[in-house]
Amino acid sequence: MAQDHAQRWNRTEGVLVVPGTQPDAVAARLEADRVVARLEWYPATPHLLSLTLLADADGRVAVTPPSRGGAIAGIRISELVESLAREFSGDVTIGPASFNALPDGVALPSVSEQTPDASRTVVVSPLSAYMVPLQATLLERPLAVVSLPALDRRVVMYAGEGNELGTFGWDEESLPALVMSVDTRDIAVRAVVTGESEDDAVFSWGMSSKYVWGGVATPGPALRHLVDELLKDSTDVSLVAQTVPGADAQAVAEAFSTPGLDGLVALVDALGMPDWVASVLTGRLAPAEAPGAVVHEPRGLSNAVGRSVGLMLQDPSAPGSVFWQTYIDTVTERPWIMRAGALLEAGIGGVLIGAAVRRRGRTGLTSRGMLGTGVVLLVDAVAEVSLASWTRHRELRRRADEEMALVAEELGA
Repeated sequence: MAQDHAQRWNRTEGVLVVPGTQPDAVAARLEADRVVARLEWYPATPHLLSLTLLADADGRVAVTPPSRGGAIAGIRISELVESLAREFSGDVTIGPASFNALPDGVALPSVSEQTPDASRTVVVSPLSAYMVPLQATLLERPLAVVSLPALDRRVVMYAGEGNELGTFGWDEESLPALVMSVDTRDIAVRAVVTGESEDDAVFSWGMSSKYVWGGVATPGPALRHLVDELLKDSTDVSLVAQTVPGADAQAVAEAFSTPGLDGLVALVDALGMPDWVASVLTGRLAPAEAPGAVVHEPRGLSNAVGRSVGLMLQDPSAPGSVFWQTYIDTVTERPWIMRAGALLEAGIGGVLIGAAVRRRGRTGLTSRGMLGTGVVLLVDAVAEVSLASWTRHRELRRRADEEMALVAEELGA
C-alpha cells in the first residue's frame, strides 16, 4: 500500500502569509474543504505558516471522501491557493501555484531580530580535523573544533549568523553528521545521512505543528498510514542515534518527548557527548572556551591550505601523509623541480589564454573551454608556487630548530 501511495500522491509544500489570522482558523478552513494537510508555525510568528499537503500528477489536492476511508483527489492546488488567499487576505504559495491578496500598504507583524551571538550550532561529524581550516575559509567564519578520539568524531562549533556547515554540500568523509542548533526562534536537531536533504532526519522542539485530517474527526487506518508515509518529516530515532557511536536510542526517543531546551540537553546526554557540548548549546560556554578547542579563523585560502597541510603532517595515519612527506622532501631538497613544473604550467596557461584572445579578435567568438583551461592552469601554478614556498620555509625552520636543540643538548652535556 505504501508503494501505491508514493506512486499516486506527491508531497507538496507551501507557505501562507496571513496577517491577523491564527493557525486554528486556517485549519478550520482546510477542514471545511476536507483537505488532508499539516500546518507548522513558530509561536512568535503565527501569521507565517508552513503548509504541507498531498497532490496527484494532475495537481489535485488529496481530500477525504464523504463516505469511506483513505483519500481521493479533490480541488486543484491553484483553486485552493486562491480561495485561501482571498479569505484571509494573505499571500499564499503552494507548490507551483501562488496568489497574493494582501491589501495595499498592509504592515506585516515584525519578526524580532536576533542578537549577533544568539545562534549557536554544534556539529558532530567524522570529518578530518585538517579539513576544518578550509571549511572556516569557505564559510567565512571562525570554527572551533574538538576531537573525540574515543568516538572517532570531531565536534565543530560556531555562533552567530553566517554560512552553516553543509551550505555548500557534504563530502562523504563528513557523514553521517549531526547538527544541533539553538536560536531565538527554534531548537532543532538534524541527522545528515547521505547529503541529500530528503534523507535527513529532523526534529524541532520550538515549532508548533497541527495535522488536518480532512473532514473526519478520527482518522481511519488507511488515512493515518497515508499521512505517516508522506506528510510526516523523518524523525527516525535510529537515524539520529546512528550518527554517534554508542548512542542510546531509547534515551534519544525520550529526549524528543522532553520539551524545550531541556530536550536538547537530554539528547546530548543520550548521545554520550561531553557535558560542555550542552553548555555551548545553552550559551553558558562560548565555542572557543570548550575544553581542548582549537579555533580556526578564515584567513584566506593559502593560509588555510598551509594549516591543513600542517595538521595532516602531524597525523601519520592521515590518508596521503606519505605523499606529503615526499612532497616536502622534494620542495626542500630539489626546489627547482617544483619551480620548473609551475613555470611550464603557467606557460601553457598563458598560451591558451593568448590563443583564445586572438581567436576572439579574428572571429568575434571566445573559446570558453580554451580560456577557462588557461585561467585554471595559471591560478593552479600560482597556488603551487605559494604552497611550495610555504612548505619549504616551514621545513627549513623545523630542521634548524632540531639542530639548535641538538647543539643545546650537547653543550648541556
